[in-house]
Amino acid sequence: MNLNEEISLRGKLATDYLLEYGRKHINPEDPLRQAALHYLKSGGKGFRPAMLQLVCGALGGDESKAIAPSAAIEALHVSSLIHDDYMDQDKIRRGVSAVWSEWDPTIAILAGDVLSGIAFTIVGNVDGLADDLKYTFTRELAQIYTKLCEGQMYDISFETTPFEDLTQVDITGMQYLKTGVLFEFSCITGARLALKKTEDPLIDLIREYAKLSGTAFQIQDDLIGIIGDSKEIGKPVGSDILTGKRTVIAVHAVTNGNERQRNILLETLGNRDASAEQIDVCISTMEEIGSIQYAKLLAKDMAEKAIKLTAKLPQNFQTSLLAEFAKYMIERNL
Repeated sequence: MNLNEEISLRGKLATDYLLEYGRKHINPEDPLRQAALHYLKSGGKGFRPAMLQLVCGALGGDESKAIAPSAAIEALHVSSLIHDDYMDQDKIRRGVSAVWSEWDPTIAILAGDVLSGIAFTIVGNVDGLADDLKYTFTRELAQIYTKLCEGQMYDISFETTPFEDLTQVDITGMQYLKTGVLFEFSCITGARLALKKTEDPLIDLIREYAKLSGTAFQIQDDLIGIIGDSKEIGKPVGSDILTGKRTVIAVHAVTNGNERQRNILLETLGNRDASAEQIDVCISTMEEIGSIQYAKLLAKDMAEKAIKLTAKLPQNFQTSLLAEFAKYMIERNL
């Protein structure tokens, strides 16, 4: 099987576990259970649970023992998505109506809350997990949820912060809190399950791999949002320009453009009434400044560093997939 198939297989194992668990423990079925499991039924990339299982296997662990912890992490992830969609007023997620739009905001809040509760309940019921690992997992999962909220808060506050007042450090810091911390936690949890310890040089290596490949993933997402294929990404090209999304690309362009270029950018970024021609000119201006190429090279550098780190891991099928995954981060859908 190829990388996508391997990721999908492991993601499905976690999703199926979570769906079954939710059907048994979330009541009433209509509407709370339906709303909580809505996104899970529509599929998804399953990167986080898949990476947890892959890292566990790469370090010699039993991947089947990693399914329940990966389902707990996916539950927390989906919980945050349900809440974020309402805050961002996004009406579509994974090709289906957002929970708040399909039902209402109150149901969305409750559905997200119940999934966070399910996440911690699953951890408490995992068999064969040593007490110190279970305690560490539970404590850090709670800390991660706090960081997700912090990231979303920064994202919301940045929407009204002028581009010229933001730096690359601001953007990458926000993105790390909003998406990177959970991806990193998934990877190091897989390592801890395999090694049966909470600290080890290999766990530190996996942490660095996750930071690099996760950041490359986010930068690539930003590139796709500006110059991606609309058929592949499911939204019009340049939609991130219309919404004024704060990205490394946009901040680099505003910071490094001359007065003429900055005027073009600031007149278009966040202007939901901008014409297709204005969007094209904005994208061309970003390319002229070198911001598109800058982001591509930044993501490429991080992915290559992540790939090099996999050479220091035990060499097996799962490790080869970790290297392929880092490469995939910068090759998808452009």
